[in-house]
Amino acid sequence: MRSIIFVIFRSATFGFSSVEWLSGISPPTETEIMMRSWTHGSLRYRLRKIRVVLLILALGGLFLLLHSQLSSEQRIEQEGVFPVEASSRQEEETLAPRSIATDAVVVASLPSQDARSGPKYHQPSILPSIKPLSNIVSEAVSTRETTKRRNKPWCAKMPQEKSRFREVDKEMLVYSVWFDDRKTQNFIRVLLLSTGNPAPSLTCHFESASTQKVLTSEASFYEHNESYRKRFRNYIASCVIPQELDNIPCFVKISTPNTEKQNHSSSVVFPVGFIDRQHDTDRDKTGQYGICIPPVHGKISVDGVIEFVELQKILGASQFTFYDLAMPDDLRKVLSYYERKGLVRVLPWNLPSYIEKQDIHYFGQPLSITDCMYRSMSHLFFVAFNDLDEFIVPLQHNNISAMLKYIHKDEHCGHCFESVTFDISNVMQNNSRLLTQSVFSRTSEASRLWTKCIVDPRRIFEQGIHHISKQIEEYYHADKVNWDIARVFHYRKCHDSNAAMQPGCSGLEVDKTLQKYGEQLLHNFETTRKAVAES
Repeated sequence: MRSIIFVIFRSATFGFSSVEWLSGISPPTETEIMMRSWTHGSLRYRLRKIRVVLLILALGGLFLLLHSQLSSEQRIEQEGVFPVEASSRQEEETLAPRSIATDAVVVASLPSQDARSGPKYHQPSILPSIKPLSNIVSEAVSTRETTKRRNKPWCAKMPQEKSRFREVDKEMLVYSVWFDDRKTQNFIRVLLLSTGNPAPSLTCHFESASTQKVLTSEASFYEHNESYRKRFRNYIASCVIPQELDNIPCFVKISTPNTEKQNHSSSVVFPVGFIDRQHDTDRDKTGQYGICIPPVHGKISVDGVIEFVELQKILGASQFTFYDLAMPDDLRKVLSYYERKGLVRVLPWNLPSYIEKQDIHYFGQPLSITDCMYRSMSHLFFVAFNDLDEFIVPLQHNNISAMLKYIHKDEHCGHCFESVTFDISNVMQNNSRLLTQSVFSRTSEASRLWTKCIVDPRRIFEQGIHHISKQIEEYYHADKVNWDIARVFHYRKCHDSNAAMQPGCSGLEVDKTLQKYGEQLLHNFETTRKAVAES
Protein backbone atom coordinates (compact mmCIF):
# COMPACT_ATOMS: atom_id res chain seq x y z
CA MET A 1 0.00 0.00 0.00
CA ARG A 2 2.80 2.38 0.96
CA SER A 3 4.52 1.73 -2.40
CA ILE A 4 1.34 2.57 -4.33
CA ILE A 5 0.88 5.83 -2.41
CA PHE A 6 4.55 6.71 -3.01
CA VAL A 7 4.17 6.04 -6.77
CA ILE A 8 1.04 8.22 -6.93
CA PHE A 9 2.80 11.07 -5.03
CA ARG A 10 5.87 10.97 -7.29
CA SER A 11 3.81 10.87 -10.49
CA ALA A 12 1.81 13.92 -9.34
CA THR A 13 5.02 15.76 -8.52
CA PHE A 14 6.51 15.31 -11.98
CA GLY A 15 3.23 15.88 -13.85
CA PHE A 16 2.75 12.23 -14.86
CA SER A 17 -0.77 10.90 -15.24
CA SER A 18 -1.29 8.37 -12.48
CA VAL A 19 -3.79 6.47 -14.66
CA GLU A 20 -1.25 5.96 -17.45
CA TRP A 21 1.49 4.89 -15.04
CA LEU A 22 -0.61 2.26 -13.23
CA SER A 23 -2.33 0.88 -16.34
CA GLY A 24 0.95 -0.40 -17.72
CA ILE A 25 1.36 2.02 -20.55
CA SER A 26 4.93 2.29 -21.73
CA PRO A 27 7.24 4.78 -19.99
CA PRO A 28 7.41 8.34 -21.32
CA THR A 29 9.80 9.28 -24.04
CA GLU A 30 12.89 11.44 -23.53
CA THR A 31 11.06 14.47 -24.96
CA GLU A 32 8.16 13.99 -22.54
CA ILE A 33 10.60 13.69 -19.65
CA MET A 34 12.23 17.01 -20.68
CA MET A 35 8.84 18.75 -20.98
CA ARG A 36 7.76 17.50 -17.57
CA SER A 37 11.09 18.59 -16.04
CA TRP A 38 10.62 22.06 -17.52
CA THR A 39 7.07 22.20 -16.13
CA HIS A 40 8.34 21.28 -12.65
CA GLY A 41 11.05 24.00 -12.81
CA SER A 42 8.48 26.57 -13.87
CA LEU A 43 6.31 25.63 -10.89
CA ARG A 44 9.22 26.07 -8.46
CA TYR A 45 9.98 29.52 -10.01
CA ARG A 46 6.36 30.57 -9.49
CA LEU A 47 6.47 29.43 -5.87
CA ARG A 48 9.63 31.49 -5.25
CA LYS A 49 7.99 34.50 -6.89
CA ILE A 50 4.94 34.14 -4.60
CA ARG A 51 7.25 34.01 -1.58
CA VAL A 52 8.99 37.22 -2.68
CA VAL A 53 5.66 38.99 -3.17
CA LEU A 54 4.47 37.89 0.30
CA LEU A 55 7.75 39.14 1.83
CA ILE A 56 7.37 42.54 0.12
CA LEU A 57 3.78 42.81 1.39
CA ALA A 58 4.90 41.98 4.94
CA LEU A 59 7.66 44.61 4.83
CA GLY A 60 5.19 47.15 3.44
CA GLY A 61 2.78 46.49 6.29
CA LEU A 62 5.56 46.93 8.84
CA PHE A 63 6.57 50.24 7.24
CA LEU A 64 2.97 51.52 7.36
CA LEU A 65 2.75 50.57 11.06
CA LEU A 66 5.97 52.45 11.93
CA HIS A 67 4.87 55.47 9.87
CA SER A 68 1.57 55.54 11.76
CA GLN A 69 3.39 55.56 15.10
CA LEU A 70 5.72 58.38 14.03
CA SER A 71 2.83 60.43 12.66
CA SER A 72 1.04 60.01 15.98
CA GLU A 73 4.01 61.39 17.93
CA GLN A 74 4.34 64.34 15.53
CA ARG A 75 0.65 65.09 15.94
CA ILE A 76 1.05 65.05 19.71
CA GLU A 77 3.87 67.60 19.48
CA GLN A 78 1.86 69.89 17.20
CA GLU A 79 -1.15 69.81 19.55
CA GLY A 80 0.90 71.20 22.41
CA VAL A 81 1.26 68.01 24.48
CA PHE A 82 4.95 67.74 23.76
CA PRO A 83 6.68 68.12 27.14
CA VAL A 84 9.30 70.69 26.14
CA GLU A 85 6.62 73.41 25.94
CA ALA A 86 3.68 71.88 27.78
CA SER A 87 5.54 70.88 30.96
CA SER A 88 3.04 68.04 31.43
CA ARG A 89 5.15 65.45 33.23
CA GLN A 90 2.94 63.08 35.23
CA GLU A 91 3.53 63.42 38.95
CA GLU A 92 4.36 60.34 40.95
CA GLU A 93 1.22 60.73 43.01
CA THR A 94 -0.86 61.04 39.75
CA LEU A 95 -4.20 62.77 40.07
CA ALA A 96 -5.36 61.09 43.27
CA PRO A 97 -7.66 63.31 45.37
CA ARG A 98 -5.69 65.74 47.51
CA SER A 99 -6.39 68.44 50.03
CA ILE A 100 -7.62 71.60 48.39
CA ALA A 101 -4.84 73.52 50.12
CA THR A 102 -2.14 71.26 48.73
CA ASP A 103 -0.30 72.61 45.71
CA ALA A 104 1.83 70.16 43.74
CA VAL A 105 4.28 72.97 43.08
CA VAL A 106 4.07 74.91 46.31
CA VAL A 107 3.90 72.11 48.88
CA ALA A 108 4.95 68.81 47.41
CA SER A 109 8.04 69.75 45.45
CA LEU A 110 9.44 72.96 46.93
CA PRO A 111 12.47 72.91 49.21
CA SER A 112 12.37 74.37 52.69
CA GLN A 113 13.26 78.00 53.33
CA ASP A 114 16.67 76.93 54.58
CA ALA A 115 17.28 74.69 51.60
CA ARG A 116 16.34 77.48 49.19
CA SER A 117 18.99 79.73 50.64
CA GLY A 118 21.73 77.65 49.03
CA PRO A 119 23.16 77.78 45.50
CA LYS A 120 20.63 78.36 42.77
CA TYR A 121 22.33 76.53 39.93
CA HIS A 122 21.59 72.86 39.42
CA GLN A 123 24.76 70.84 39.21
CA PRO A 124 25.29 68.27 36.45
CA SER A 125 24.37 65.54 38.93
CA ILE A 126 20.68 66.15 38.24
CA LEU A 127 21.01 65.51 34.52
CA PRO A 128 20.54 61.71 34.77
CA SER A 129 17.09 62.43 36.23
CA ILE A 130 15.99 63.99 32.95
CA LYS A 131 13.50 61.59 31.38
CA PRO A 132 13.79 60.38 27.80
CA LEU A 133 11.50 62.44 25.61
CA SER A 134 9.61 59.34 24.47
CA ASN A 135 8.68 58.59 28.09
CA ILE A 136 7.64 62.19 28.70
CA VAL A 137 5.47 62.21 25.57
CA SER A 138 3.76 59.03 26.77
CA GLU A 139 3.10 60.58 30.16
CA ALA A 140 1.85 63.78 28.53
CA VAL A 141 -0.70 61.77 26.54
CA SER A 142 -1.79 60.06 29.73
CA THR A 143 -2.08 63.44 31.42
CA ARG A 144 -4.26 64.81 28.61
CA GLU A 145 -6.57 61.80 28.88
CA THR A 146 -6.93 61.97 32.68
CA THR A 147 -7.09 65.73 33.17
CA LYS A 148 -10.53 67.26 32.94
CA ARG A 149 -10.81 69.21 29.69
CA ARG A 150 -12.17 72.74 29.87
CA ASN A 151 -12.65 75.01 26.90
CA LYS A 152 -10.96 78.42 26.99
CA PRO A 153 -13.46 81.19 27.80
CA TRP A 154 -14.16 84.28 25.70
CA CYS A 155 -12.00 86.43 27.95
CA ALA A 156 -8.88 84.40 27.09
CA LYS A 157 -8.78 86.17 23.72
CA MET A 158 -9.12 89.64 25.21
CA PRO A 159 -6.08 91.92 25.71
CA GLN A 160 -4.46 91.75 29.13
CA GLU A 161 -5.70 94.36 31.57
CA LYS A 162 -3.29 96.79 33.22
CA SER A 163 -2.92 95.53 36.76
CA ARG A 164 -2.68 97.63 39.89
CA PHE A 165 -2.41 96.95 43.60
CA ARG A 166 -5.77 96.44 45.30
CA GLU A 167 -6.14 95.88 49.00
CA VAL A 168 -8.18 92.74 49.82
CA ASP A 169 -7.51 93.02 53.53
CA LYS A 170 -5.46 95.10 55.90
CA GLU A 171 -1.86 95.01 54.67
CA MET A 172 -2.64 92.43 51.95
CA LEU A 173 -2.28 93.81 48.41
CA VAL A 174 -3.09 91.73 45.32
CA TYR A 175 -1.49 92.87 42.05
CA SER A 176 -2.56 90.29 39.44
CA VAL A 177 -4.26 86.89 39.06
CA TRP A 178 -3.35 84.19 36.49
CA PHE A 179 -4.75 80.89 35.22
CA ASP A 180 -1.86 78.41 35.24
CA ASP A 181 -2.32 75.11 33.37
CA ARG A 182 1.35 74.10 33.14
CA LYS A 183 0.93 71.29 35.69
CA THR A 184 -1.38 68.29 35.65
CA GLN A 185 -3.47 70.20 38.19
CA ASN A 186 -4.72 73.64 37.12
CA PHE A 187 -4.27 76.59 39.47
CA ILE A 188 -5.22 80.19 39.94
CA ARG A 189 -2.01 82.04 40.89
CA VAL A 190 -2.52 85.19 42.95
CA LEU A 191 0.49 87.53 43.07
CA LEU A 192 0.46 89.66 46.20
CA LEU A 193 2.29 91.55 48.93
CA SER A 194 1.48 90.85 52.56
CA THR A 195 2.97 91.01 56.00
CA GLY A 196 4.45 87.73 57.14
CA ASN A 197 3.08 87.81 60.68
CA PRO A 198 0.49 86.48 61.01
CA ALA A 199 0.75 84.17 58.00
CA PRO A 200 -1.57 85.33 55.20
CA SER A 201 -4.72 83.44 54.29
CA LEU A 202 -7.22 83.84 51.46
CA THR A 203 -9.97 81.99 49.61
CA CYS A 204 -10.76 81.93 45.88
CA HIS A 205 -14.44 81.88 44.86
CA PHE A 206 -15.51 80.49 41.46
CA GLU A 207 -18.93 80.46 39.82
CA SER A 208 -20.00 77.55 37.63
CA ALA A 209 -21.26 78.71 34.23
CA SER A 210 -23.84 75.92 33.95
CA THR A 211 -25.21 75.70 37.50
CA GLN A 212 -24.33 79.18 38.87
CA LYS A 213 -23.11 77.34 41.94
CA VAL A 214 -20.26 79.06 43.81
CA LEU A 215 -17.24 76.86 44.53
CA THR A 216 -14.37 77.79 46.83
CA SER A 217 -10.70 76.86 47.14
CA GLU A 218 -8.35 77.72 49.98
CA ALA A 219 -5.01 79.12 48.82
CA SER A 220 -1.60 77.76 49.70
CA PHE A 221 1.17 80.35 49.97
CA TYR A 222 4.68 80.35 48.59
CA GLU A 223 6.99 83.12 49.80
CA HIS A 224 9.53 84.42 47.31
CA ASN A 225 13.02 83.72 48.59
CA GLU A 226 14.11 87.33 48.06
CA SER A 227 11.67 88.90 50.50
CA TYR A 228 14.56 89.06 52.99
CA ARG A 229 12.25 89.04 56.02
CA LYS A 230 11.07 92.57 55.35
CA ARG A 231 7.75 93.65 56.79
CA PHE A 232 6.04 93.23 53.40
CA ARG A 233 6.89 90.06 51.55
CA ASN A 234 6.29 88.74 48.04
CA TYR A 235 3.93 85.76 47.70
CA ILE A 236 2.45 83.46 45.10
CA ALA A 237 -0.89 82.22 46.46
CA SER A 238 -2.17 79.14 44.60
CA CYS A 239 -5.83 78.09 44.51
CA VAL A 240 -6.60 74.66 43.09
CA ILE A 241 -9.39 74.92 40.52
CA PRO A 242 -12.15 72.59 41.77
CA GLN A 243 -12.85 69.54 39.63
CA GLU A 244 -16.57 70.37 39.78
CA LEU A 245 -15.97 73.65 37.96
CA ASP A 246 -17.02 73.10 34.34
CA ASN A 247 -15.47 76.27 32.95
CA ILE A 248 -12.24 78.23 33.13
CA PRO A 249 -12.99 81.38 35.11
CA CYS A 250 -12.71 84.87 33.62
CA PHE A 251 -12.95 86.39 37.09
CA VAL A 252 -12.22 85.22 40.60
CA LYS A 253 -13.48 86.66 43.86
CA ILE A 254 -10.88 86.77 46.63
CA SER A 255 -11.74 86.93 50.30
CA THR A 256 -9.87 86.60 53.60
CA PRO A 257 -11.05 85.37 57.02
CA ASN A 258 -11.59 88.98 58.06
CA THR A 259 -13.72 89.92 55.05
CA GLU A 260 -15.76 86.71 55.36
CA LYS A 261 -16.64 87.59 58.95
CA GLN A 262 -17.99 90.92 57.76
CA ASN A 263 -19.85 90.12 54.53
CA HIS A 264 -19.11 88.90 51.03
CA SER A 265 -19.65 92.34 49.57
CA SER A 266 -16.24 93.32 50.93
CA SER A 267 -14.55 90.64 48.83
CA VAL A 268 -12.67 91.86 45.75
CA VAL A 269 -13.19 90.55 42.21
CA PHE A 270 -10.14 90.28 39.93
CA PRO A 271 -9.88 89.55 36.20
CA VAL A 272 -7.95 86.37 35.37
CA GLY A 273 -4.97 86.56 33.02
CA PHE A 274 -4.05 83.71 30.67
CA ILE A 275 -0.63 82.36 29.76
CA ASP A 276 -1.43 80.35 26.60
CA ARG A 277 1.45 80.77 24.18
CA GLN A 278 0.45 82.05 20.77
CA HIS A 279 1.98 80.38 17.68
CA ASP A 280 3.53 77.76 19.96
CA THR A 281 4.49 75.53 17.04
CA ASP A 282 6.20 78.29 15.08
CA ARG A 283 9.81 77.39 15.78
CA ASP A 284 11.07 80.33 13.69
CA LYS A 285 9.98 82.60 16.54
CA THR A 286 11.99 80.76 19.19
CA GLY A 287 14.49 83.60 19.39
CA GLN A 288 11.99 86.36 20.16
CA TYR A 289 12.45 87.78 23.62
CA GLY A 290 11.48 90.73 25.75
CA ILE A 291 12.91 92.59 28.73
CA CYS A 292 11.34 93.26 32.14
CA ILE A 293 12.51 96.41 33.90
CA PRO A 294 12.04 96.76 37.69
CA PRO A 295 9.87 99.56 39.20
CA VAL A 296 11.15 102.89 37.91
CA HIS A 297 11.36 105.83 40.31
CA GLY A 298 13.37 108.95 41.01
CA LYS A 299 15.50 110.94 38.63
CA ILE A 300 16.05 108.94 35.46
CA SER A 301 17.98 110.15 32.40
CA VAL A 302 15.59 110.31 29.45
CA ASP A 303 18.51 110.03 27.02
CA GLY A 304 19.72 107.01 28.98
CA VAL A 305 16.33 105.27 28.61
CA ILE A 306 16.20 105.99 24.87
CA GLU A 307 19.74 104.60 24.50
CA PHE A 308 18.75 101.54 26.54
CA VAL A 309 15.69 100.76 24.42
CA GLU A 310 17.36 101.42 21.07
CA LEU A 311 20.46 99.36 21.85
CA GLN A 312 18.38 96.49 23.22
CA LYS A 313 16.33 96.58 20.01
CA ILE A 314 19.53 96.23 17.98
CA LEU A 315 20.52 93.30 20.20
CA GLY A 316 17.17 91.64 19.45
CA ALA A 317 14.59 92.62 22.09
CA SER A 318 11.02 92.86 20.75
CA GLN A 319 9.14 94.15 23.79
CA PHE A 320 9.79 96.01 27.05
CA THR A 321 7.72 96.04 30.23
CA PHE A 322 8.12 98.96 32.63
CA TYR A 323 6.57 99.38 36.09
CA ASP A 324 5.80 103.00 36.99
CA LEU A 325 6.49 103.64 40.66
CA ALA A 326 7.29 107.35 40.42
CA MET A 327 8.40 108.21 36.89
CA PRO A 328 9.18 111.82 35.98
CA ASP A 329 6.86 113.33 33.37
CA ASP A 330 9.52 113.60 30.64
CA LEU A 331 10.19 109.88 30.91
CA ARG A 332 6.47 109.10 30.74
CA LYS A 333 6.34 111.06 27.49
CA VAL A 334 9.14 108.95 25.98
CA LEU A 335 7.54 105.68 27.06
CA SER A 336 4.15 106.81 25.75
CA TYR A 337 5.79 107.27 22.35
CA TYR A 338 7.13 103.71 22.49
CA GLU A 339 3.73 102.42 23.70
CA ARG A 340 2.04 103.84 20.62
CA LYS A 341 4.55 101.94 18.50
CA GLY A 342 3.66 98.71 20.33
CA LEU A 343 7.18 98.30 21.66
CA VAL A 344 6.66 99.17 25.34
CA ARG A 345 3.97 98.63 27.94
CA VAL A 346 3.91 100.61 31.18
CA LEU A 347 2.09 99.22 34.21
CA PRO A 348 1.28 101.20 37.35
CA TRP A 349 3.20 100.13 40.47
CA ASN A 350 0.99 101.99 42.91
CA LEU A 351 2.42 101.00 46.27
CA PRO A 352 0.40 102.62 49.08
CA SER A 353 2.01 105.38 51.08
CA TYR A 354 2.08 103.31 54.29
CA ILE A 355 4.68 100.96 52.73
CA GLU A 356 7.98 102.73 53.32
CA LYS A 357 11.31 101.97 51.68
CA GLN A 358 12.59 99.92 54.62
CA ASP A 359 9.38 97.83 54.69
CA ILE A 360 9.96 96.06 51.39
CA HIS A 361 12.89 94.77 49.35
CA TYR A 362 13.70 97.18 46.52
CA PHE A 363 10.12 98.42 46.10
CA GLY A 364 8.77 94.91 45.54
CA GLN A 365 11.02 94.08 42.58
CA PRO A 366 10.67 90.28 43.08
CA LEU A 367 6.89 90.57 42.66
CA SER A 368 7.27 92.71 39.53
CA ILE A 369 9.56 90.03 38.10
CA THR A 370 6.95 87.34 38.78
CA ASP A 371 4.15 89.42 37.25
CA CYS A 372 6.22 90.21 34.15
CA MET A 373 7.11 86.55 33.79
CA TYR A 374 3.44 85.47 33.77
CA ARG A 375 2.53 88.40 31.54
CA SER A 376 5.17 87.37 28.97
CA MET A 377 4.21 83.68 28.69
CA SER A 378 1.51 84.23 26.08
CA HIS A 379 3.65 85.91 23.43
CA LEU A 380 7.38 85.64 24.23
CA PHE A 381 9.61 82.59 24.12
CA PHE A 382 12.28 84.26 26.24
CA VAL A 383 12.38 87.14 28.69
CA ALA A 384 15.27 88.88 30.45
CA PHE A 385 15.26 90.85 33.72
CA ASN A 386 17.51 93.90 33.36
CA ASP A 387 18.14 97.20 35.05
CA LEU A 388 18.40 100.27 32.83
CA ASP A 389 22.21 100.24 33.08
CA GLU A 390 22.64 96.60 32.02
CA PHE A 391 22.99 94.95 28.63
CA ILE A 392 23.35 91.23 27.88
CA VAL A 393 25.80 91.30 24.96
CA PRO A 394 26.47 88.31 22.67
CA LEU A 395 30.13 88.04 21.66
CA GLN A 396 29.94 85.31 18.99
CA HIS A 397 26.56 86.06 17.39
CA ASN A 398 24.93 89.09 15.78
CA ASN A 399 22.10 89.29 18.32
CA ILE A 400 20.48 87.58 21.28
CA SER A 401 18.03 85.65 19.11
CA ALA A 402 20.81 84.02 17.09
CA MET A 403 22.69 83.20 20.29
CA LEU A 404 19.66 81.59 21.93
CA LYS A 405 19.05 79.38 18.91
CA TYR A 406 22.64 78.20 19.30
CA ILE A 407 22.80 77.59 23.08
CA HIS A 408 19.22 76.67 24.04
CA LYS A 409 18.51 72.95 24.59
CA ASP A 410 15.35 71.03 25.42
CA GLU A 411 16.39 70.56 29.05
CA HIS A 412 17.08 74.27 29.66
CA CYS A 413 14.67 76.54 31.52
CA GLY A 414 16.93 79.55 31.06
CA HIS A 415 20.45 80.93 30.69
CA CYS A 416 22.38 83.06 33.19
CA PHE A 417 25.31 85.32 32.31
CA GLU A 418 28.27 86.62 34.31
CA SER A 419 28.75 90.37 34.45
CA VAL A 420 31.53 92.92 34.13
CA THR A 421 31.39 96.53 35.31
CA PHE A 422 32.11 99.45 32.97
CA ASP A 423 33.28 102.34 35.13
CA ILE A 424 31.23 105.41 34.13
CA SER A 425 33.58 107.67 36.08
CA ASN A 426 36.15 106.92 33.40
CA VAL A 427 34.51 108.51 30.35
CA MET A 428 36.40 108.87 27.08
CA GLN A 429 36.30 112.41 25.71
CA ASN A 430 34.82 111.70 22.28
CA ASN A 431 31.84 114.09 22.43
CA SER A 432 29.36 111.21 22.23
CA ARG A 433 26.02 111.61 23.98
CA LEU A 434 25.76 107.84 24.25
CA LEU A 435 27.12 106.21 27.38
CA THR A 436 27.90 102.91 25.69
CA GLN A 437 29.90 104.73 23.02
CA SER A 438 32.05 106.71 25.43
CA VAL A 439 32.82 104.31 28.32
CA PHE A 440 35.19 101.46 27.43
CA SER A 441 37.06 100.68 30.67
CA ARG A 442 35.75 97.59 32.42
CA THR A 443 36.78 95.14 35.10
CA SER A 444 38.99 92.36 33.80
CA GLU A 445 37.33 89.64 35.85
CA ALA A 446 33.70 88.56 35.82
CA SER A 447 31.29 88.62 38.72
CA ARG A 448 29.93 85.11 39.16
CA LEU A 449 27.40 86.02 41.84
CA TRP A 450 25.60 89.02 40.36
CA THR A 451 24.45 87.36 37.15
CA LYS A 452 21.46 88.22 34.98
CA CYS A 453 19.26 85.67 33.23
CA ILE A 454 17.19 85.10 30.10
CA VAL A 455 14.51 82.46 30.70
CA ASP A 456 11.69 80.62 29.00
CA PRO A 457 8.93 81.98 31.27
CA ARG A 458 6.72 78.90 30.87
CA ARG A 459 9.43 76.75 32.46
CA ILE A 460 9.92 78.92 35.56
CA PHE A 461 7.99 78.88 38.82
CA GLU A 462 10.11 81.37 40.76
CA GLN A 463 12.59 83.82 39.26
CA GLY A 464 15.12 85.76 41.30
CA ILE A 465 16.79 89.05 40.52
CA HIS A 466 20.16 87.42 39.80
CA HIS A 467 19.34 83.72 39.41
CA ILE A 468 16.69 81.15 38.53
CA SER A 469 15.20 80.12 41.88
CA LYS A 470 12.88 77.27 40.86
CA GLN A 471 11.85 75.70 37.58
CA ILE A 472 8.28 74.48 36.98
CA GLU A 473 9.51 70.88 36.54
CA GLU A 474 12.59 69.28 38.06
CA TYR A 475 13.90 67.93 34.75
CA TYR A 476 14.63 71.48 33.53
CA HIS A 477 17.81 73.20 34.66
CA ALA A 478 19.57 76.55 34.34
CA ASP A 479 22.41 76.94 31.87
CA LYS A 480 25.41 78.91 33.09
CA VAL A 481 26.67 80.51 29.87
CA ASN A 482 30.40 80.70 29.20
CA TRP A 483 31.36 84.34 29.33
CA ASP A 484 33.23 84.00 26.04
CA ILE A 485 29.81 83.47 24.41
CA ALA A 486 27.99 86.37 26.11
CA ARG A 487 28.19 88.52 29.22
CA VAL A 488 26.43 91.35 31.02
CA PHE A 489 27.80 94.85 30.44
CA HIS A 490 26.96 96.81 33.60
CA TYR A 491 27.50 100.59 33.44
CA ARG A 492 27.97 102.16 36.88
CA LYS A 493 30.58 103.83 39.06
CA CYS A 494 33.08 101.18 39.88
CA HIS A 495 33.72 102.29 43.46
CA ASP A 496 29.97 102.03 44.20
CA SER A 497 29.98 98.33 43.43
CA ASN A 498 29.96 95.69 46.10
CA ALA A 499 33.28 93.87 46.56
CA ALA A 500 31.56 90.59 45.73
CA MET A 501 30.51 92.02 42.41
CA GLN A 502 34.06 92.13 41.08
CA PRO A 503 37.33 91.43 42.90
CA GLY A 504 38.29 94.83 44.31
CA CYS A 505 37.09 96.51 41.10
CA SER A 506 40.72 96.63 40.01
CA GLY A 507 42.59 95.71 36.86
CA LEU A 508 40.50 97.69 34.38
CA GLU A 509 40.95 96.97 30.69
CA VAL A 510 39.64 98.46 27.46
CA ASP A 511 36.64 96.81 25.80
CA LYS A 512 35.12 98.42 22.68
CA THR A 513 32.73 95.59 21.76
CA LEU A 514 29.71 97.87 21.51
CA GLN A 515 31.41 100.31 19.15
CA LYS A 516 30.31 98.17 16.20
CA TYR A 517 26.70 99.22 16.91
CA GLY A 518 27.60 102.90 17.30
CA GLU A 519 26.50 104.27 13.91
CA GLN A 520 23.13 102.50 13.88
CA LEU A 521 22.54 103.28 17.56
CA LEU A 522 23.24 106.99 17.11
CA HIS A 523 20.86 107.18 14.12
CA ASN A 524 18.05 105.44 16.01
CA PHE A 525 18.68 107.56 19.10
CA GLU A 526 18.47 110.88 17.22
CA THR A 527 15.40 109.77 15.25
CA THR A 528 13.55 108.81 18.44
CA ARG A 529 14.47 112.03 20.28
CA LYS A 530 13.16 114.08 17.36
CA ALA A 531 9.93 112.06 17.14
CA VAL A 532 9.30 112.38 20.89
CA ALA A 533 9.88 116.14 20.78
CA GLU A 534 7.34 116.47 17.96
CA SER A 535 4.72 114.26 19.59
